[in-house]
Amino acid sequence: MKTINALIVYFLTGIVAFSQGQPTSDPLAYPQQIVKQLCSPAMEGRGYVRSGCQKAARFLKQEFQTMGLMEYRGVSTQPFKLSVNTFPKACKLRFGWKNKKPGIDFIVNPSSGGYAGHLKVLSLSAQEILQYPFGKSKNRGYILSFVPRLGISADTLKMVRLKLEKLARIELPVLEFTREKLTWSVSSETFKYPYVQCILSTNDACPKQIHLKVDAVYKENITVENVFGYIPSKNPSDSLIILCAHYDHLGRMGRKTYFPGGNDNASGVGMLLSVAKKLKRTPLEKYNVLCIAFAGEEIGLVGSQAFLESPLLDRSKVSMVLNMDIMGSGEEGITVVNGSVYTGLFDRLVKINQTYGLLKAIKPRGKAANSDHFVFSNAGIPALFIYTMGENKNYHDVKDTYDALSFSAFNALETLVLTFLKSF
Repeated sequence: MKTINALIVYFLTGIVAFSQGQPTSDPLAYPQQIVKQLCSPAMEGRGYVRSGCQKAARFLKQEFQTMGLMEYRGVSTQPFKLSVNTFPKACKLRFGWKNKKPGIDFIVNPSSGGYAGHLKVLSLSAQEILQYPFGKSKNRGYILSFVPRLGISADTLKMVRLKLEKLARIELPVLEFTREKLTWSVSSETFKYPYVQCILSTNDACPKQIHLKVDAVYKENITVENVFGYIPSKNPSDSLIILCAHYDHLGRMGRKTYFPGGNDNASGVGMLLSVAKKLKRTPLEKYNVLCIAFAGEEIGLVGSQAFLESPLLDRSKVSMVLNMDIMGSGEEGITVVNGSVYTGLFDRLVKINQTYGLLKAIKPRGKAANSDHFVFSNAGIPALFIYTMGENKNYHDVKDTYDALSFSAFNALETLVLTFLKSF
């Protein structure tokens, strides 16, 4: 294991060698190109409508091959299956003559069932929602509406939302007005009825009737892929470091609305490929590096779990997993999930950062099942998850675009990651 001082000369030599072969002097040009492509409408939000996830996988496989990365144990991808609820066509909400904008004014719960038609609005209080009985057939043709009063407690709101989900699952459509940011997701289950969440506008009185059209299609056992790129060490070794980022996102909510997923996680894939490109030119001395672009993260870490359980992985050979997600800002530094668990690895990151003066702050965090690192650390494999902190608060919404990314700490963070890897 090298000392940090020795790394300064070693790392800078590698950077010079790499830059001499680069066609551009802008170190952000390549990762920004990758992120922009992944965020484009052509990738369909990298979800499960119009084969968005599959399109992104083909693009990334080609990128790994173009930069000369090797197959891993004879394969460049790992197919696996998942089931998902999708919204490929209509996603419309209208109050009177006023159409609401999907993704801006409203979203549908990712588990929502389909529906088309006019509905009378039955507006109930929190207490009435919580006491609402199941099996009230006289309310067919209604949508159950909830407008939260100011000062409602977080616990009460949570209980109301759980009840609304149960009602949408089997009883009738529901409409929740909210003052919170609209945050979407992906689901592997489906309700019988729609659950619509709509921004509470001061210009809107609670409507007496709405028109709702939601096209929901449940897709079973569709095939998606993890994408591999392998970089062998300079000297013979069977030790492995996994460098990973998920490329899937939320896809489309209707024909016209897609979620670009710039920060989450096109930015992480841009970092993964940019680091891989440099490691290909200057590999690690004694550690092989497996770069993995995971699918299925947004639906419950399905891709990383599939890899962990596959015969492709020999767990005893893995020294560390470094997962990168939300790499697009960094004005306030980074957070390291599992930093307070694997303190030796975290302290090494901090020491490198202090030596080079790279990032404003590196903050430790404990265990969290919030990205692909979790399946590895949960299986006893040391794994860190790095994400940036900064001005960009867009998350699981239509505003998480390429243009909203600052990339302000991208170069510094890439230097930190590369130097960290080369310290093994």
